[in-house]
Amino acid sequence: MNSHNRRKPGTPLWRRWLPAVLAAACLGASGCGAFWDDLTRRDFQFKRLYTQPDPLVVLRDSQDADDRARAMRTLHEPARNGGDQRDQDLVVQLLTTAAVSDHQIVCRQAAVFALRDFKDPRAVKALKDAYYAAGSFNPETATILRCQVLSALGTNGQGEAVELLVRVLKEPPVEGASEDKQAKMDERIAAARSLGHFKEYEATAALAGVLRTDQDVALRNRATESLHGITGKDLPADYQQWSDFLSKPDALAKEKTTGSGLSLIGWWTKQ
Repeated sequence: MNSHNRRKPGTPLWRRWLPAVLAAACLGASGCGAFWDDLTRRDFQFKRLYTQPDPLVVLRDSQDADDRARAMRTLHEPARNGGDQRDQDLVVQLLTTAAVSDHQIVCRQAAVFALRDFKDPRAVKALKDAYYAAGSFNPETATILRCQVLSALGTNGQGEAVELLVRVLKEPPVEGASEDKQAKMDERIAAARSLGHFKEYEATAALAGVLRTDQDVALRNRATESLHGITGKDLPADYQQWSDFLSKPDALAKEKTTGSGLSLIGWWTKQ
């Protein structure tokens, strides 16, 4: 036998193949973080590397926040994956409760992460409620969670999200400590980014309004990038240029919003 292939006496076999297993597990960009989370847990079991428990069983039986968060992140919308209405109602209710009232931040974040891909109208309401309920955590954590909710509303893409996103974007600067001012600005920037997913006139109007009233460079740049994404037009962060463009009849296809019955063109030409 070749001496290079011969295992040294007393060397555990797992030491020889563990590096290869670790390398293989991290070849994919997605999932590597979760792999290392598993590996560094005190209660780590090797079977976690190659099998995952039923997420609903975990959520029913486990009190461990990490296990529950991991399970929620693996949930997919039953109605779009062969499930029935009972499955849909159960999962939506479970994620809604976690997003709004779970005591562990990792569980709320995981529920928000899952809800962003749900097309059930209840997902938008759950995310909105999660935004307002974030204040139960300390201010820094609450800001992080709110920004994640705002991002999820944009990814979700349902028009019912526009009202909250516009409201956050239009909020005036806060008075007080620099940390409080930055926290509110972070939320406004997150809202501006998410509004780039919508063509409703309220979205474009609010984004253009930033260029008219706000001086913060990061916010203005984010609003401009969202307008680029909505319109496909490469204009600078200048309100007048965007106003002139958006007033053209063919600037955007007319978008109707619930209750208002107004198109972007009808709104813009009255400004």
